[in-house]
Amino acid sequence: MAAAILSLSTINFQLSAQTSDPVVLEVGGKAIRQSEFMKDFMNTVGNSLNAKPDITAADKRRELDEYVELYANFRAKDLDARSLGMDTEEGLQKELSRYRTELAAPYLIDSAVAQRILRNAYEHNRYTLHAAHILVQVRPGASPADTLEAYQRAMGYRERALKGEDFFALSSEEVHRVQPDAPKNEYEGELNCFTAFDMVYPFEEGAYALKEGEISMPVRSRFGYHIIKLIDKMELYGRLTLQHIWVSNKNDELGINEMYNRLQEGVPFEMVARQSDDMSTSDKGGYIVDAMPSQLPHEYVKVLAGLKEGEYSAPFLTRYGWHIVRLVKKEQMPTFEELVPLYRQRLSRDPRGEMSKKSFAVTARKKYNMVDYTQMKQAAGKRKGKKKQPVKMMASLDELVSIINDSVFRGQWRYDESALTDLRPLAKLKDKEYNALDVARYIHSHQKREGKVEASYYVRERYNDFLDSVAVAYADSQLENEYPDFAGIIDEYRRGLMIFNYNEKMIWRKAVDDSIGFAQFYERESQKKRLDNPDDSLFFWQSRARVVITEVENRNCLDAEKAVKMVKKALKKDMGTTEMREMLTEKVDANKCNSREPVHIYVDLIEQNHQTLLTDEQWKPGVYTTPVAFGYRIVAVQSILPPTLKAQMEARGYYLSAWQNEVERQLIADLRAKYNVKIHRDVVDKITY
Repeated sequence: MAAAILSLSTINFQLSAQTSDPVVLEVGGKAIRQSEFMKDFMNTVGNSLNAKPDITAADKRRELDEYVELYANFRAKDLDARSLGMDTEEGLQKELSRYRTELAAPYLIDSAVAQRILRNAYEHNRYTLHAAHILVQVRPGASPADTLEAYQRAMGYRERALKGEDFFALSSEEVHRVQPDAPKNEYEGELNCFTAFDMVYPFEEGAYALKEGEISMPVRSRFGYHIIKLIDKMELYGRLTLQHIWVSNKNDELGINEMYNRLQEGVPFEMVARQSDDMSTSDKGGYIVDAMPSQLPHEYVKVLAGLKEGEYSAPFLTRYGWHIVRLVKKEQMPTFEELVPLYRQRLSRDPRGEMSKKSFAVTARKKYNMVDYTQMKQAAGKRKGKKKQPVKMMASLDELVSIINDSVFRGQWRYDESALTDLRPLAKLKDKEYNALDVARYIHSHQKREGKVEASYYVRERYNDFLDSVAVAYADSQLENEYPDFAGIIDEYRRGLMIFNYNEKMIWRKAVDDSIGFAQFYERESQKKRLDNPDDSLFFWQSRARVVITEVENRNCLDAEKAVKMVKKALKKDMGTTEMREMLTEKVDANKCNSREPVHIYVDLIEQNHQTLLTDEQWKPGVYTTPVAFGYRIVAVQSILPPTLKAQMEARGYYLSAWQNEVERQLIADLRAKYNVKIHRDVVDKITY
């Protein structure tokens, strides 16, 4: 009894499911239910239709009925393409792989980190900074002792600067400690104005964290330790168009003031700028167009940041002399959303772009339970006596370190697999283990020219990169399982590629290759065309004129009346174009014409509604002259042809399109029969959206 009740319950559940999600169509024995069909319909057509305010119920019904037919055809083509193995073709797989790589990229980064970096860049972009720095060089991977020494030296400079010593002098001291023969620079360590992405990320972060006049703690970058002094922080974004006046003599305050007074009196800036010592702009109104702040003296940037468009400054003195600047145009800060595409592009070339990838890799290692045996201690054995035994790890990179040499820093390292005898697993992800050979292969394929570091440091860094790559690759392989939307998009693109290839092979190329079928189609269809039917106009030539066109480039070379008489004479004698050109060229006045080919003659067949050579009154046999630029054109109408049906090759494009449609209609009919396509109209008629 219990079994019977359970069986009845199961039947009722199945009937309920079928009622709530009925079958819309069947293709090749596969039932396609309403939920699956409507998902595709709404994404493709339905949502956009519902967004139209003036859409009617009749319009929506018509669109749905049309889509059902197209969808049935699509599924039949899809099934047939798979039966032909087109879903596994090499070209399709390559294109799909390229698309999948692009689509997967946003899934393989830490989106929170990426968003923070983008927001950070946007906030930095509001301001332009002017700063100076003292650089104490220390390479990545330097020994702890060298790193500590560099840090302490940097701290020493900072303490001296805080006590009032000249910052530029301190920077110069460090430069000449490393390079005694370096040229002297009064402003050693001073930097051009900069904003987001102009500096290495740690330096940028350190500089933007400061207030004007502050001196930073040591900031570590790949170059070493920086002590940064922020000189100015100006609220300024993007490109500037300005005018400037420059007096190079610092002692000529009187001269710059005279120019300023002329501006005050209303003399245009362009006029006064003619006296500027900047020879590259003085004859151009003093204009500097679309300049980035980093391209201008920092004093200019500071003054311009305080001006409104159209305003000019009072005279100001710099190390280069006296100046007056006028702000013509200042780029406005776009919204964050508008700048995101640009930021993403810049991040792809900036090391900070790796931060979100690194964060994702770290998360992926934990998520998929990656085991790193080089960080795990071996099980402790029994100790004899009280002597403490050294800690042993379950795996070691030591042997790999021993075969690394300096060639790896030139990108030229080669290795002998037989040199690696310690092939204990270094790491494990799921059921796959990785040993020193795997890491060696990774290092070999990813080596590049770079600064030399300790071999142990280098190997450990590359090993971590290797583990990251393994974790990310595994996460990539799981995207379809973990993200149904991603899987759906990939499957949709795969189907789209496959159906395109299927159409090309089974319809477009087949129609082109079937010349006999096309000829028969033309004979059949051309007989149906009617000149008085506007829909058939493309298949007919309208009235056409057979013309001989003579062009004379310069009217001074050859008198027009004389040329017309010669053309008429030549046509009566039925001369060819070459003979006609030679005849006219002989009469050209060489002293008044410099052209090597003063006369051009060619024959054409022109259609009345698609030409500009003749007026309606001239659409008859005769010879007509028209002025053209420095010369003239003679059009001799030999005959007027009546409207006529285009030949197969003349209308090939139009007939070929119709022929391909015919081939597709026949293919669809065959596929519907082959795969027993059934559309359940009773279900379709009840669908609303």
